[in-house]
Formats: sequence, C-alpha cells, structure tokens
Amino acid sequence: MAKFRAVHDASTVKLVRMGRLLVLLLFVSVNSFGQIAAGNEKYDQKQYADAANAYERVPPAQRNATVYNHLGISYHLSNQFRAAETAYKNALRLQPDNAEVRNNLAALYYSQQKFSDAEREIRRAVEKSPENAVMRLNLRAARYARENVKSAREVAIVIGKDNSSLVEKKEGDVLQMQMLMSAKDLDEATLHERRGDSYFARKMYDDAIIEYRKSIAIDRYNASTLNRLGLVYHQSQKLSEAERYYREALKQNPYFLEVLNNIGTIEYVRQHYDNALEQYQKALKIRAESPTVLLNLGACLFDMKRYDEAMKATQRALEIDPKVLDKVSGFGTLIQTSRRSDPTVSFYFAKIYAVQGDKERAISYLNRALDEGFSDFDKIKTEPSFTVLAKEEGFMKILDRIASQTTSNTQNK
Repeated sequence: MAKFRAVHDASTVKLVRMGRLLVLLLFVSVNSFGQIAAGNEKYDQKQYADAANAYERVPPAQRNATVYNHLGISYHLSNQFRAAETAYKNALRLQPDNAEVRNNLAALYYSQQKFSDAEREIRRAVEKSPENAVMRLNLRAARYARENVKSAREVAIVIGKDNSSLVEKKEGDVLQMQMLMSAKDLDEATLHERRGDSYFARKMYDDAIIEYRKSIAIDRYNASTLNRLGLVYHQSQKLSEAERYYREALKQNPYFLEVLNNIGTIEYVRQHYDNALEQYQKALKIRAESPTVLLNLGACLFDMKRYDEAMKATQRALEIDPKVLDKVSGFGTLIQTSRRSDPTVSFYFAKIYAVQGDKERAISYLNRALDEGFSDFDKIKTEPSFTVLAKEEGFMKILDRIASQTTSNTQNK
C-alpha cells in the first residue's frame, strides 16, 4: 500500500510539474504574441524606437524572419546601425533567400557609405525579386555610388544633415535608398527622360532618341531609360543601335526581364534562333506567365520547326491573355515579334483556336494556311481538334476548297 502511495505521489508531482510547464509555455506564447502585436502597432505608426523596444521583449526563440526584419528596420531608422545589422543577419539566418531583408541590409551598408557591400547585397536581392521596383532603383543607386564614391559622399554629407540614414522612404517592408547624385544632375536627367517618354508615346522617335541620350549622358545607371532608348531605336528599325542600349541596360541590371525579351527579339529578327531562345528562356525564369514572352518564344520555336513546343507556348500565352495577338508594340517596355507567314504555323494556330473553342479564328487560320500554300490536306481532314468545326459553314467551304484544289492538281498532272 505504501509503495502504491509513493508511486501515486510521484506521478502527481510529475503531472503538476508538466502542468506548470504548459502554463509557462502558454504564458510565454501569449506574451510573445502581445509584444509582436505591440511592436507592429508602433512600427506602423513609425514610432521606431518604441517598436524596437517591443520586439526586443519577444524571446529569440519566438522571433521569425519578419519580426527580425521589422526589428532591423526599426533600429535602422532610429540610426542604431550595429543593432540593425544584427537583426537583419538573424533574419537571413532563418531565411537566406529573403529578398526584402537582403535589400534592407544593402540599404544599411549604403547608410554607412559602404557602397561596394551595398551593391553586392542589392544584386543578391534583385536576383531573388527581379521585378521589385524599389530594388531596381536601389541597384541603380548603389552602382552609381560605388563608381562615383567622391561625389556620392559629398552629396551624402549634405543629405545626412537631415537624413542620416540616407533612406528615401519605406515601401511596405522594403527600404529605398536616397540617390546620391547631385540634385541638379538628377533633375536634369529626369527632365530629359520625361521628354523622351512624351515623344516616344507620340511616335516621334528621332526626338525621343535625342532626349533619352541626353538623359543617359547624365545618368548612365538608369537601366529603364537605357531600355526605352533601345526600344525607340528598335521601333525605328535600327537594330544595331537598339542592341547596344539593351545590352548596356543589362549591364546595369542583369535581371531585367524586359531587356532580356527585347534582346531576344533582335536575335529572332536576325534569325539567330538559338540565341533568341536563350534570352526568352531567361526572361521566363523571371516571369513564367508573361504572355508576350511566351508568344515570342512560340514564334521562335515555330521557326525552328519545333512545332509541338511552339504550340504549347503559344497556347499558354493565349490562355493568359486571349487578346495578346491583337496587341501592337508601341510605347511600352516589351517588344512583341511579328509572326512570319508560314502555312504550317497557320495550321497550328488553327488547332490552338479550335481547342480553345474559337471556331471563327480557327477557320480564319485554316483559310490563311491554304492561302500560304498548305498542301497536306489529309491533316486538315483528320485532325481531331477540328471535329468541333465539322458543322460550321466556314469549315465546309474549306473542305470544298480542298476538293477543288485536289481536282485541279489531278488534272494538271
């Protein structure tokens, strides 16, 4: 009996201890949640010193990458750079591929005028998030500062009197660096860029070229302006000049989807299909669902006689944007290729539209295929995709046209 009581008492003590531990864990969890919520509230109110104090009360085991990033920003914008760096690096320890944290660490190095370190980190951020507008701007700012250290530091001294962090603004959880180009030069470059945009939109290409060139003469780090200068030359059918500026834009930002696509179209026009394909594939790694790039990829594959792959890419482009074929390149950042006349390609387009249930366009492309010289009539008659067209008057006329052409060919033998 005594032995039973001893065992019972030991079990009771163990249960009590476990209960206390669970209560403690629950208290820590609730308290952590409360501190994170308090930190987020102060963070949203831009009370960064108070936000940092709240986040610091969260036990390290309860902090995730977002909490560490918020803590880093809070210290950063409170000009506590060493504590900010620790927080950012703790976030990266948890999520090494977090582009926002990489960007903010780059901005921190920029605040400390460590421009080479800033460029290294922002390149890594842009690689992970290549279409983030703030990160693109930060890459431009970091590259300019690294290559123009003396003038950048002179501007930083002036800006630093009112903005010692050299952060222009916070966009969500991403910090944007202040461009360290003189205000006079920056304003002038921007003025010429906007004038160029105005002329480009009105298809006044020669005037647009003049303005864009004036802009990049001042700020050659602006990949977006370099791309638009390439586009203007491209629209003017001056392909060598277009390629020159596309490639200069790519030097400034190796992960610029629009530029990769546009270089691909240059290679396509020159019938350098392997090179074009490589550029389109790089672009699709950045934005897999771009209808324009997919359509360009399809055109390239069609000309390489890789018909099934081409049909798949084209079909996907039309699924994403059914009107993509109707769009004409104009004032924009992506060039869309013009498809060459090819009876086999027109046949495949007819298949694509038949599968999608667009009977009118399917029949239109079949007629186009015949106009272009498509002569494998049995393929039209036996293609399973065209079963949906069987009762359409337009398709019956196509069959009549084939019968007439067959008779004519027999008589001419």
